[in-house]
Amino acid sequence: MSDMEHYASYFSVGMKVGVVIPMANAESFRDWAIIHELDEDLVTLQLSRDQLPESIHLHVGQILELRCGKEGEAYSCRAIIVSEGDASEVLLRLIGEIVTDELREFYRIDAFLPIKYYISKEQHPEALEKEWSTRRRQRLDDEMNRKQQRWESRLNVVGSDLPQERHQIVPSDEGDEQDSSWDSIIPLAANISGGGVRIIAHHNFAVGHYVPLEILVPSPRRIVEAVGKVMFSNRNAAMSGDRESYNVALKFIFIDERDRDAIVNHIAGIQLQRIRQLREHFSLRSDLDFEDTASGLISGWKLFARKAVISIALVSAVLLVYGYFQGYMTNPPKGEIAQTFEQGIKRYLERIGR
Repeated sequence: MSDMEHYASYFSVGMKVGVVIPMANAESFRDWAIIHELDEDLVTLQLSRDQLPESIHLHVGQILELRCGKEGEAYSCRAIIVSEGDASEVLLRLIGEIVTDELREFYRIDAFLPIKYYISKEQHPEALEKEWSTRRRQRLDDEMNRKQQRWESRLNVVGSDLPQERHQIVPSDEGDEQDSSWDSIIPLAANISGGGVRIIAHHNFAVGHYVPLEILVPSPRRIVEAVGKVMFSNRNAAMSGDRESYNVALKFIFIDERDRDAIVNHIAGIQLQRIRQLREHFSLRSDLDFEDTASGLISGWKLFARKAVISIALVSAVLLVYGYFQGYMTNPPKGEIAQTFEQGIKRYLERIGR
C-alpha cells in the first residue's frame, strides 16, 4: 500500500478531524475542522471558526497535527501548510506516517514483572469479558478458601477456643501470598502503565487480537487478571536466538479498577524508590566533592607555604651574595704589594717627623 492509499484509508471528505496548532509559548491550541477536499496527500480543511484567536497564527510552512478516529481507535498524522485560502480554509500536505494517538493518562515505567499471556481462539469481546469475570471471581474464591484453611490450621495449632464467628474470613481481592505457581515464572522486561503493557513475546499476535493476561504485582503482592488488545506487534530484530521474539503492545480492555490501582501504586512505589536512590547518590556525590574540595584546599595551602619558604630562602641568599659583592667593590681586600707599599710610606712619614 502506497502512502497515498494509506492516507485515504484514514481520512475522507466530510470527516471531522481535530487540529493541533503549535503556539509560540511551546503550548498547543486545539480546534476541529471538516475535510473539504482530499487529493492523495493534499487536504483542504474548513476550520470550525472564521476567525482564530489573536495569539494563533497560520502561515505557509507551519506544521500542524491532525487527529481522527476509526473503529474506536484514535490516530494522528502531521501535516504542513502549503497554501492559505480565506480566513477559515487552509490547504495541507500530509507528511510522515499515521500513528496511534494514545492518550498518556497513566505514567509508564520499565520494570521486570512475572507475566503470563495466553493465545485465545475466542475473540468476541462479550465472551471474553464473561470469561475474564468468571476467571477472576474463581481465583478470588480460591484465594479466600486457602486463607480460611490457613487461618483454621493456625487456630488448631495453638488450640484456640475462640467463638466460631471470630474465625470467619472477610472476602478479599488481595493477592494470594501462598500461590507457588508463579515461582517458576521468569519476570519479563515490560513497559507498563495503568492503561496497558508492552512486552517481548514469542508469538506474533495480529493487531486487534485480544490476549488474556495474568500479571503478578509484587508490592503489594497481587495477581491481576486482564484482557489486552494488541495495538502493534513487530519482530524484535535486536534479540537473537533460536526462537523468534516480537515487541507487543497491549491496551487493557477488561481490568478491574482495583487491579489497575494496584499497578499504578506499584509504579509509583518504584518511581519513588528511584528518586530516593538518585537523591542519595547526589548527596553522597556532594559529600565527596566537599571532601575533595577541602582536601584540595589543604593541599593547596601546604604547597603555597612550601613555595613561600623556598622563595624567602632564595631571596635571602641573593641579598647575602649582593651584599658581599657590594662590600667587595667598596672596600676590596689589599694584596701583599699594596700592603708593603703602605707600610713603606708609613715608615717614611714617621722618619721625616710627620
